[in-house]
Amino acid sequence: MSRLSKQTRSLLDKARDSATQAISVFNDPRSTFRTGNFTVLMTIAWTALLHSYFEKKKIKYYYKQENGRFIKIDGDRKAWELGESVKQIFDENDPIKRNVELFIKLRNRIEHRNLPGIDQELTGECQALVLNFEGWLISQYGDEYSLIDTMFVPIQLTSAKRVLPKTKIEQKVIEFIKSYRNILTPEVINSQQYSFKAFLVPKIGNHRSSSDVAIEFVKYDENNPQEMEKYEKAIVAIKEKHIPVANTGLFRPSSVLVELNKRGIKKTMNWHTTMWQKFKVRPASNSKQKVQTKSEYCFYDNAHNDYLYTEGWIDFLVRQAEPKSRKKGIKPKFTKDLLGVI
Repeated sequence: MSRLSKQTRSLLDKARDSATQAISVFNDPRSTFRTGNFTVLMTIAWTALLHSYFEKKKIKYYYKQENGRFIKIDGDRKAWELGESVKQIFDENDPIKRNVELFIKLRNRIEHRNLPGIDQELTGECQALVLNFEGWLISQYGDEYSLIDTMFVPIQLTSAKRVLPKTKIEQKVIEFIKSYRNILTPEVINSQQYSFKAFLVPKIGNHRSSSDVAIEFVKYDENNPQEMEKYEKAIVAIKEKHIPVANTGLFRPSSVLVELNKRGIKKTMNWHTTMWQKFKVRPASNSKQKVQTKSEYCFYDNAHNDYLYTEGWIDFLVRQAEPKSRKKGIKPKFTKDLLGVI
């Protein structure tokens, strides 16, 4: 490999250091801000890693004005954020891109909040975020920059998950995570690069001849029949087949109207269109920024190039459709207008 420039080296060191700290935080049993700190640090790590790649390739990774000049903040050129950086490198439905984008969206939601209740919900995605970072780091800079020595399986005190009480904020974040998963294609959601899934199989016996380690990993390698046979046996031994269902809990516009009708509210498609436009829930159909939605109400479905709406959106519409008198808890008076009397 050719000699790295000073700036490339600096960004690379920053990326590796941030990732190492993220792994340390996530594996620290004393950590009470695990997912929040991990998300912030891995966002920094990925940003620095991709910027180092741009530096190495001599790609200008800065925002420009319409006149072609660089946008500056306090005299410094404004660099691409992580969201823009991954768009420049990965395909739209690349599992790595989708995994990183989840944490970009999560960062603003959890950065300043202590939400231990979401830790278990994100374990697979967190592991994939780190493994993708490691894989991409090695692919660009070689094994000498690997972080493999910092990654290990933490010792667990119990064999079963402890269910933590969920606050309302935690429940909202978990609902967002599940809704985000629902918009992904089956290929992405089942990819190990989006969410890393592994089984720990208890080994019977303590003979050194049978195993020199406490945990035996079954490698997922489609090109190796022997490994795949072990993998399939492990799955059969541990859990029954699960077929994922996409877009559960999300509604097309026509289904939104059906749900409203069930609650005694009859509205038209034009009314629904007016409402999402009024409250800026999603961009227009011809917008280039199709994914810029209010995620508590709406998601862009890339597979079908349309939009799906949440239960929260239906509840919101129900409140909006209620007469003002009902919203305020005031009993309506029988005025001439209400009776239709001239």
